[in-house]
Amino acid sequence: MLLPISMRGSMRRGRKSGGRGFELRLNGWTARVAAISFIVLMVGALIGCVVYSGGDPVFYPDQPPDRTRPQPLDRLDRIEGWVPSWGDEAKIAGEARSAGFTDLLFFNGSVAGDGVVSIEDPAGLAAGLKAAAGVRSWLTVTNHGGSLETPLGSGIGAHVESLLEAFARSGCDHLDLDYESLNRTQAEGLATLVERLTDRLPAGSRLSLTLQPVDSRLRPDQRSIYRRLLESPQVYTIRMMMYDYHWRGSLPGALYPMAAFQRLIEEWAEFAHKLTLCLPLYGYDWPRPEDTSLPRAEVVTLRDVAKLSSQPGFDAVWMREQSELAARYRAGGVTHYAALPSLRAINARAVAGLDWGVPAVSFWHLGCASLSAIPSACAREAEPSEAVGYDSGAGWADWMDPYKRRVCEVITADGSRSLEQIAEANGVTRATMYRFNEQIVSDDLAGCTVYIPK
Repeated sequence: MLLPISMRGSMRRGRKSGGRGFELRLNGWTARVAAISFIVLMVGALIGCVVYSGGDPVFYPDQPPDRTRPQPLDRLDRIEGWVPSWGDEAKIAGEARSAGFTDLLFFNGSVAGDGVVSIEDPAGLAAGLKAAAGVRSWLTVTNHGGSLETPLGSGIGAHVESLLEAFARSGCDHLDLDYESLNRTQAEGLATLVERLTDRLPAGSRLSLTLQPVDSRLRPDQRSIYRRLLESPQVYTIRMMMYDYHWRGSLPGALYPMAAFQRLIEEWAEFAHKLTLCLPLYGYDWPRPEDTSLPRAEVVTLRDVAKLSSQPGFDAVWMREQSELAARYRAGGVTHYAALPSLRAINARAVAGLDWGVPAVSFWHLGCASLSAIPSACAREAEPSEAVGYDSGAGWADWMDPYKRRVCEVITADGSRSLEQIAEANGVTRATMYRFNEQIVSDDLAGCTVYIPK
């Protein structure tokens, strides 16, 4: 089955609020009430931070509230986003602060194969932190998909020292570890790293993790480790990367289907208060010739959607099954299919999280969009306006199944062979076979339609 992978490799070098003033007009009795309120507010500031959005003060505690389902939330506690090191950190951070983002994650830390941590663009990071004044800042340290065998294995001691030194140099308030593509052994190493690291963080600094999703279908062997991390009082939150269920090298399809989104939340419902759901501000545009090749998609950001709509025959559709916006058009004699980022999709997922008591969302990455509309799209009552008009459709299968029937041999499996065995018998690679048969989610294929790419 196809697993989501982080798109950071797609948008990096090729990868990868505001505090508003308020006015008090006081006289007599109201002045005394205001004075008491001011004292309460100052006490709160000692144990947390106050973020102003839309003129109303909202208190964000230092630890996520101890909430569990069935306690749906009226609004999010945190609306976060990553600031990429290859962009203009100061400009992006300033826009995010003005837009009302509560936390900014500076994507400036890199882990080498030997575990040494470096700071990318330190001058840009410093400028970004200055522009983000008043907003909580996190240093995100990532392996960019590279090997973590040494940092989370034999070199873990030296890696801890390097992490602490880099974090101290960064000037950020808190530390986020974005460690991708973990196998089970490395995931165990990450749990050990957390235990060894947190006792040595500066007072008041929090530790978070940004990880690929794990649930009953995705990396199920790591569930016990994720539970251990979510139970740990040393972990402030775990950010789950809820995107790239289809990617540059896959067939066209949903970027983050709602069924997978709901499945993950249900898997970790008892830890809803410790989750942050990561959403993309980008999508993919796949050329889809009438054959079984897998041409690479181009990234399309939220700010690109209006321009893309000028393509010949552009047709946008809200896919009800996936709760996502999609489009198709013709260019160069080839049909293109696109999974489009949209404010409506953001709202649907933010509300789904609120229904389960998830208090935060985080966006990859803030250079992909005009930021003013993003926080308001996360509200329950939001009715987002899209850059393009669209119709309503059932789902991606309406587009992709007819294509696959045209270019593949189609059989009904009798259950005597696995998908891998069918692939081997027909000279098809395992990866390609799975790309064309993502609808198969059980080992028992009896009665299943199987597409054999030729």
